[in-house]
Amino acid sequence: MEIIEVEARHFPRSMWGDFWQQQQSVRAPNPVSRFPQRGSGWSWYTWPQGIVIVRIKLSNGVTGIGYAEDGVGSATQMINGHLSRLCVGMDAMATESIWELLYRASIVYGRKGAAIEAISAIDIALWDTIGKSLEMPVYRLLGGHDRGTVRAYASKIHPDDDLQEVRRMARDYVDRGYLGVKANAPYGPSDGRSGILMNLRYLEAIRDEIGDEIDLMVDAYMGWDRAFASMMLKSLGDFRLTWLEEPLIPDDIAGHAWLRGQGIVPIATGEHEFTRYGFQALIDAGAADYLQPDIHRVGGLTEFRRICNMASGSSIEVVPHVYSAATLHGVLSQPNCHWIEHLTTPSYWATGERLAPLFTGEPAIENGIPQTPSQPGIGIRVNSTAMPEMVDWEMES
Repeated sequence: MEIIEVEARHFPRSMWGDFWQQQQSVRAPNPVSRFPQRGSGWSWYTWPQGIVIVRIKLSNGVTGIGYAEDGVGSATQMINGHLSRLCVGMDAMATESIWELLYRASIVYGRKGAAIEAISAIDIALWDTIGKSLEMPVYRLLGGHDRGTVRAYASKIHPDDDLQEVRRMARDYVDRGYLGVKANAPYGPSDGRSGILMNLRYLEAIRDEIGDEIDLMVDAYMGWDRAFASMMLKSLGDFRLTWLEEPLIPDDIAGHAWLRGQGIVPIATGEHEFTRYGFQALIDAGAADYLQPDIHRVGGLTEFRRICNMASGSSIEVVPHVYSAATLHGVLSQPNCHWIEHLTTPSYWATGERLAPLFTGEPAIENGIPQTPSQPGIGIRVNSTAMPEMVDWEMES
C-alpha cells in the first residue's frame, strides 16, 4: 500500500457552514473584542474562510480524503509545495513515521497553526485510505469499539437579551434528547460589573429551564481576562457547571491553571492548541480538567490518539472540539472520551436557509447519541452540490 499521489485543493467556504457567518452578529466576547470596532462590518469573524481538502492515492487503487481549516490558503500551498512529495513512496501503514517526518520537515515554518492543520488533513486522508484498503471503519483500526456510552452535547445556546427565547432554545435541546448543552457567555471585560450580572441572569435562566439532570457548559471563547474570570468564578459555582471553556487566550496556560486551582468550576481548554507538545504543557501546568483537541487542527487522528494516551495517564477526560466524522472515529477509539460536541441542526445561530454540507456521509445524531459509523475508512464523500468544482473528487472519494 504505497502512497503514489498526494494533492490538496483549497475551497473558499467555512467548514462550519452558516455557523461562522452568523457569529458576526452575535454578542459574545472573543480575543479581539477589547479593540474598537473598525467600521460596521469589522469583526473577529471576518478573516477569510476556507478549507483544504486532501486526496491521497495508493498503489492498490484506493483513494482517501481528509480536510482541515485553511482560511488564507497557506495550508494548501504547504501541502502542494512541500509536504506532498515527502509522502509519495512511503508505506501508507506507517502513520507514525509519516506524521513525524512531516512535523520535523516543517519545523522552520510550522510547529503550530496552518502547518499542523495541513498535516491534520493529510493524516485524516491517510487513515481513510487505510480503512478502505482493509474494509474497516477507522475507529476499529484505532482500537475502538461501539461502547454505546458516547453522548453528544448541543452546541450552542444563542446569547439573546430575551431570556424567554433563551429558555426556549435550551428546552428544545433537552426535548431533542441532548443530555448536555453549552452556552456562549454573552458579556466580557469591556462590559464591567454589569456584564457579570447579565451573564449570571442568562445562565440562571438556562439552568432553571433544563434542571439539574442536564449537563451545562459555558464557553467564554478566549474573551475574558484573569480579573473578569475570577469575578465570574465566584458566582458560577451556583450553576453546577460541567466546565468553563477557554476563559482566557490559549497561551495563558498559567492563568488557566490559576483559575482551575480555585476549585470552583472545572476548566476546559485546548481547541486552539496544537500537537502533543502543546497539550503536554497544559497537563504539566495542571491547567485543565477537560482537554479539547480539534482533530482537524491538532495533527489528525494520529496525534489525537497520542494526546488521549497522555491525558489518560493523568486521569483527564478528552472532549474534542466540534463534530465531524473523523472526530467521531477518534472519540469511539478512546476510553477517556465520553462526550462529543455537536453544532446542532437546525442551528439557532442561523437566520436563513442552511448551506449544503461540504461532505456527505457524516453520522447522524439521534436522541443525543451519535450513530456508529459502519462504512470503511472515515465514511465521507465530497459533496459536489456544495462544491461543483470538486465533482471529479466526489467520484473517487
